[in-house]
Amino acid sequence: MEDPAELCMQAVECYQTDPKRAVALFTHASELGSPEGFFGLAEMKINGMGTETDIPGAVELYRKSAEMGNTPAMFRLGSMYTGSYGYPEDKEQCRFWFEKAAEGGIELAYPEIAAIYLYGYGTEADPVKANHYYQKAADAGEPQSMFMIGYMKTEGVGTEKDIKGGIDWFRKAAVAGIPEAQFRMAKAAEEKLIEGGDRVAMQWYTMAADKGFAPAKFNLATMYYEGRGSERNVKRAYELYDEVAALDDADALFMTARMLYEGLGTDQNMEEALKRFGRSAQLGNQLAFEFMTDLRRKQNTQFIKIDGL
Repeated sequence: MEDPAELCMQAVECYQTDPKRAVALFTHASELGSPEGFFGLAEMKINGMGTETDIPGAVELYRKSAEMGNTPAMFRLGSMYTGSYGYPEDKEQCRFWFEKAAEGGIELAYPEIAAIYLYGYGTEADPVKANHYYQKAADAGEPQSMFMIGYMKTEGVGTEKDIKGGIDWFRKAAVAGIPEAQFRMAKAAEEKLIEGGDRVAMQWYTMAADKGFAPAKFNLATMYYEGRGSERNVKRAYELYDEVAALDDADALFMTARMLYEGLGTDQNMEEALKRFGRSAQLGNQLAFEFMTDLRRKQNTQFIKIDGL
């Protein structure tokens, strides 16, 4: 009798060089009742390797494999039911199979089911369960989950509030390169929850800003503007504020408008400054609104036309 495990191994060895043969081998293994055969054939169908792309057919094969206890197939089913692969979204099925995969030890499933329970996707929100699975993912070394554990500890979500413990996890996530965690470490330094003060805060903000994290760019700009953590550098402050202002951020628009109005860190440009004050006010910045209101009181502003303000 042929060994389905051996057939699957042969298929894995040749699926890139001879995908049609791999399909035949996986098919034969599945005919012998191998869950790995069903899974392998599903992988070929979903990627259109050695056969036509057949997403519904792949889902049925994943289901057969999963129902026979194949945990990678459980994870794949959870992914399919998110609606991200051209297959109809099914929140309950998504939760069910991701949780099965997590229970089976698939580490990739831990943050998926954690997020499902945190936000109540297809089930009632359960922050305690979310914390449990994020912790498993964080313990397995998944950086974004390290950040989430830091968040949940510092905010007391699904667990007891533990500022120090949360910062410890933020640090691990920050070292792993998560910009949101680097931002949190900078804030902790500014608030004197960790040692180093403004100097350390500037280092963490710089790391997060270099990854394009807008809140870090804004706070780093403010440090340069105020001369905290380094010598004052209004030119660099303007550059950073301007990058955030390009995202239509009300506060950054206000700061760049002020600097343009005064010619601070950049060439003076009254027309552009007024446009930015106006846009900032429209987006809800109270200081910008007060500036524009005060300006109209002081002078004839018929020449100023700023998006209806």
